[in-house]
Amino acid sequence: MSTTSAREKKPKPGAIPETLSKLYDRRWLVLYFIQRQLSSSYRKSFLGFVWIILTPLLMIVLYTLIFSEVVGLRFREAPGAANFGLYLYCGLIPFLSFSEAINQSVNSIRGNANLVQKVIFPVEIIPFSTVITSFVTHSFGLGVLVAVNYVISREIHWTIALLPGVMVVQLVFTLGLGYLMAVVGTYLPDVRETTRAITRALFFTTPIIWPPEMAYERGFGFLVDYNPLALLVISYRDLVLTGTLPDVQQLFFLALFAIALLVGAFLLFVAVKKNFADLI
Repeated sequence: MSTTSAREKKPKPGAIPETLSKLYDRRWLVLYFIQRQLSSSYRKSFLGFVWIILTPLLMIVLYTLIFSEVVGLRFREAPGAANFGLYLYCGLIPFLSFSEAINQSVNSIRGNANLVQKVIFPVEIIPFSTVITSFVTHSFGLGVLVAVNYVISREIHWTIALLPGVMVVQLVFTLGLGYLMAVVGTYLPDVRETTRAITRALFFTTPIIWPPEMAYERGFGFLVDYNPLALLVISYRDLVLTGTLPDVQQLFFLALFAIALLVGAFLLFVAVKKNFADLI
């Protein structure tokens, strides 16, 4: 019996609850995949997991030197170049987590062809673990950011306690796009390079190395108003660095959109996963 014929020809009405139940029952496998992907990134390096802490520190120093001291970019009033470096890196954390997860998700099915072709393997784990791994990696960077910010400013704003709520919204949004891009990347292999180009463009159209006010002053306010990444970047900075509350209403609407996206993308993934073995 072929691999394709062994799979269901169409999802049953209870396919979604059954799939979620199987994912929960095999949560140990999800944890294993996340651990494997984390360890594979540092397996051949001498310092190993130490790099998960060193990398954020080096990036903070790098962005401080390049943008603040060399380029002379200083659009934020801050008592020193180090504070400005933290401002830049704080904007990078949600963006890097998002872009890395999406770029890897688009090739996640084809990149694990040996697992996908096994009838008993729950392929839903692949995009899920890919997104979670990226999220966990950059969460360490967030911890380093908070620690360095405390060393420099000697304070931690109470608003940081609200950050997990923003991170959950970001995670749901990224998971939705991750499942969607996993499907698209399996059917259209060439979309991988297109996705990379889009995420590079998003870096420059998101207020990371330029202030949000600049977009409104020059008539490009839509780059901030209709860019979910812009809202996440601004929210991170508000909660961690300035101690102010973000736009709760916009975050609420983004949360609703993220939930709808995740539900729709997951439904699509479950409906078409029976074709993956033939496509790869």
